[in-house]
Amino acid sequence: MKKVTFIKLFFLILLLIGQLCYANMASPLRKGTMTASAFSSHDIDILNEKIFLKTDNKFETAFFRIDYFIRSNTSGIQIPLLFYAKDFKGDFKIWVDKQPVHLLDIPNEYIVSKESPLEKFSNSLDTPTQNLDAGTVEFFWEKKHGYIYPLKDLKYFETNLTQGNHHIRVEYVANVWKDISGWVKEYSFRYSLSPAKKWKSFGSLEITLDASDFNSKLSTTLGQQDSGQLNNIATWSFSKLPDEYFEVIYKPEISALAKFLIRLSPFGLTLIFSLLTLLFHFLSIRKYRLKFPEKKNPWVLNAGSIVLPFIILIFYIYSFTIIDNSIGNEAGKYHGYTFLVVLLYPIIMPIYWLFVWLLDKIFVFFISKEVAR
Repeated sequence: MKKVTFIKLFFLILLLIGQLCYANMASPLRKGTMTASAFSSHDIDILNEKIFLKTDNKFETAFFRIDYFIRSNTSGIQIPLLFYAKDFKGDFKIWVDKQPVHLLDIPNEYIVSKESPLEKFSNSLDTPTQNLDAGTVEFFWEKKHGYIYPLKDLKYFETNLTQGNHHIRVEYVANVWKDISGWVKEYSFRYSLSPAKKWKSFGSLEITLDASDFNSKLSTTLGQQDSGQLNNIATWSFSKLPDEYFEVIYKPEISALAKFLIRLSPFGLTLIFSLLTLLFHFLSIRKYRLKFPEKKNPWVLNAGSIVLPFIILIFYIYSFTIIDNSIGNEAGKYHGYTFLVVLLYPIIMPIYWLFVWLLDKIFVFFISKEVAR
């Protein structure tokens, strides 16, 4: 009964440690600039959105230029669009019909008042997770993972619009995102299209990527381009939203050795090391047995069975470093709490000892048969 209780307690401790470590692991995603399509007033029809981005030669920043071609159904001072922009580099510049305007923070009274100018955005903001009453908005910069932000984080501008067509331009420089969850770091620029789902109308979307200054291979989540080349200038055209967000992605090339070790994995490396360790241990026992075939408990068997399983577990931890070193500076190095594998020692050691003990018995049996002849 005590043995059963001990085993239950042991596994409960393992579970608690695992949950604690999972809760305290930092996110592998290092966020860069977070920007999105604008939220639209219900007095505005967005006829066309054009997104142009140009990466620098190191893929550290990208220049974004977004053009909105809109039609206003009313005349006068109004707030046509709401923006979300965070962690950009330098200034976030806006022009309305080639005239510069200044972004403003949304006043608290605009959020709490029922007669707020933001009421004209109620259709654009009203979804189960994003509404004026809750005071939150949602954006997507990851697959199936929305980020919730307070409504007060949005920016606005006021301008005098006549009824008819107008042109709004936005420019800024974005900082790169970095994902270290894989063996190799992955860099990207991201743009959320999710607010466009709630536009009063959606005319068309055109995205142009200029990667002519960057000499390495890129990929995107936009599918096949309609014209151009990804390593130069490429263009996509859409009559409906391609997704809730898009990425321009750079994943550094690594050596053939690094690729081989990644395919082999820490488990594979440890398996090879374990087989070599077992062979070394067996040869040591064999050498000892040839001298002392009658010994009941050879020290080389017992000592190796205690020490070598621990060395194998330590090697498993170090195998992550071996693979990281083969990758070099672009290694993600996000492996979690690999040292917890040593908690398996009380389970692995008796199994290893039993296996080696059986090998020793088989070897002694054959030695005795040889002596009997």
